[in-house]
Amino acid sequence: MGVVYEAQDTRLPRSVAIKFLKPSLAADTIAVKRFKREARLSASLNHPNICTILDIEDGDGEPFIAMELLQGVSLRRRLETGPLALHEIIDIMVQVADALGAAHDHGIMHRDLTPGNIFLTSSGLVKLLDFGLAKQQSSLEDDGHVSDDLTAWGATAGTIHYMSPEQLVENGGTDHRSDLFSAGAVMYQMATGTRPFEGGSKNDVIALIRGETQLPVRSFSPEHPQALERIVDRLLAKRPEDRYQTAWTLRADLESLKQPATQVQESSAARPERSEASLAVLPFEVVGDGPHSGQIGAGLAADISRRLGTLKGLRVAPRTSTLALAGESVRDIGRRLGVDFVLEGTVQHTANRVRVIANLIDAARERAVRPPLTVERRFDDLLAVQDDIAKDITDQLRPSLVPASGRYAQDTEAYYAFTRGQHHWSSCYAGGWLAAIQHFQTAVERDAQFAPAHVALANAYNFLGMYSLMQPRRAFEVAAESARRALAIDEMLAAAHTQLALAKFGGEWDWDGSEQEFRRALRLDPRDALVHVYYSWLLIILGRDEAAFLEARAGQALAPSSRLVRTASAQTLYLAQHYDDAIALCDECLRSDPAFVFALHLRGLCALGKAQSREAIADLQQAATLTQRSPFYLGLLGLCYGKFGMRAEALELVAELEQLASRSYVPSQCYVFIYAGLGEREKGLAYQEAAYLDGASPFNYLNPAMRDLYALDPRHQQRLEQMRLVL
Repeated sequence: MGVVYEAQDTRLPRSVAIKFLKPSLAADTIAVKRFKREARLSASLNHPNICTILDIEDGDGEPFIAMELLQGVSLRRRLETGPLALHEIIDIMVQVADALGAAHDHGIMHRDLTPGNIFLTSSGLVKLLDFGLAKQQSSLEDDGHVSDDLTAWGATAGTIHYMSPEQLVENGGTDHRSDLFSAGAVMYQMATGTRPFEGGSKNDVIALIRGETQLPVRSFSPEHPQALERIVDRLLAKRPEDRYQTAWTLRADLESLKQPATQVQESSAARPERSEASLAVLPFEVVGDGPHSGQIGAGLAADISRRLGTLKGLRVAPRTSTLALAGESVRDIGRRLGVDFVLEGTVQHTANRVRVIANLIDAARERAVRPPLTVERRFDDLLAVQDDIAKDITDQLRPSLVPASGRYAQDTEAYYAFTRGQHHWSSCYAGGWLAAIQHFQTAVERDAQFAPAHVALANAYNFLGMYSLMQPRRAFEVAAESARRALAIDEMLAAAHTQLALAKFGGEWDWDGSEQEFRRALRLDPRDALVHVYYSWLLIILGRDEAAFLEARAGQALAPSSRLVRTASAQTLYLAQHYDDAIALCDECLRSDPAFVFALHLRGLCALGKAQSREAIADLQQAATLTQRSPFYLGLLGLCYGKFGMRAEALELVAELEQLASRSYVPSQCYVFIYAGLGEREKGLAYQEAAYLDGASPFNYLNPAMRDLYALDPRHQQRLEQMRLVL
């Protein structure tokens, strides 16, 4: 809101800071009121941890605030160098709590507590800045909620990543406990180096703050004590009544962290490599009084134990031993049974739905290894539902328990970087791929012999190549290199053979080499559903349709509840122009996750193939939005616009892509899509030359909506024949 300058007070010779309202806001009466309110409220607070307001004036019609001049840096700038040590976190947060306590005692809420509004002076004193969005709690409406005529209807006051859930609800009642939530978000970032709620868009962040639990602090920074993690978790509670009720009680708990530990400190040394991982599955706790909840809870634990017990490299503790320890702490269960992990959870059954939440916990450290798994199913048949849920949970837990090769990283930080990467990968279509790759790269840098991290990198770069998020040829090269590094560590690693097969398929167009790797992966792990489906892609582009359909069906039979397997199978059907069957599979996925981009864009292409303009445009527009208007999806949307005669809209996308190209990679294939849709063959073929040099995925050549572009051009027909692609 303001611009700050250093100035000299000529009346009392001293240096001061002068804060002017930004010129763009000078004519905004609400902004001026907020600016003056900041001065008034800050001036009413005389506290060493709150920036002192000296005066407020109007200079030539421009309001400004004179305040003490501070030497140092903001916490935001300090965090650019990485997370803070425990003693720094405690020192800063104790002073922040002092400042908030003083403000709250005067009935004043800050409402915009962020690292940018916390200043670290050179003397070590912490100063709270910028009360421009503050409220006085004495201004209450009849219903007890704080009024604010300076926040526009439908707007939110504050910096979104640090706002409390109640601040994000229209007309939601807020009080001083919203500041404590913000303090928790700041403290989380100080401890981990990352904000607790990160999303691809503002709406994503809001949804996370309101509905999702943050990853534990110690999953990022295992060196911090559990007590610090408990403080942060309490501050970030969704319901105000579950948080600290005053800043003073927060301060007391922070002070207690300064006391010498009375317990033996957990070792930060690397987790020793084991010949096998080990796990105990606890009985699932029943929530509510559903008619079959107890049966499902008991049967589920038994079924999951049985399934996990078949995994190579994983030892599951006998259920009789586990049942005998019911009620003991996770750490004690792990110690007494000699297991690394404990799986616990809840089951809730209503008339026609079953919901299961499972938590995988590192027993020695008593912290979650990954975010909770939530599985929900319609209740039709008790045994069938139980079996389906158990299989889904087992499939999702497998990478965390037996990460591909069944071995652990030598380095603890490598292991946790790998699990953090897996978490970010779950939002790969919304941009999570970037953070995931950074974490996977950290894992291999910390432990070059950690094969699963190399496999994860190969998978990520194959994804980038398929969707042209970087130059495909280079992406597939990196994927192949990462897969080969994994195989150099463990030649029997089926997942590495799969990723090498995809790299040969996508980047090298080496069909024989790709098929050899797919077959090797299936020999090593014939029950990997995705390998069957990925293999079907290769078979379909080589014209071996029946064999492709058999592999796709085999994959679906192995993982009937996997949305990725179903949608990948739908891609095989789409390439064969079996549009209705492909749409049916996509519909199944989208019923459980309406924002699953893979299924959305594929269903849109199927609708395009059936000349269903409304359905095609709706799906492809939504896919473009969910991927933050990724060039690849803009190209597909432009293809759709062109096919349905929406020339102006298609050309607008060309202009948007050209603007994007000035600051990031835009694949030539996008222009091929759009000009093919517009029927401008020569332009499309001209861009196709550049796309060919870029190494575009073979899917782009056999896209049913694109085949006409190549079929009538002898030069490209010859190239397709050389590539052994069948139109």
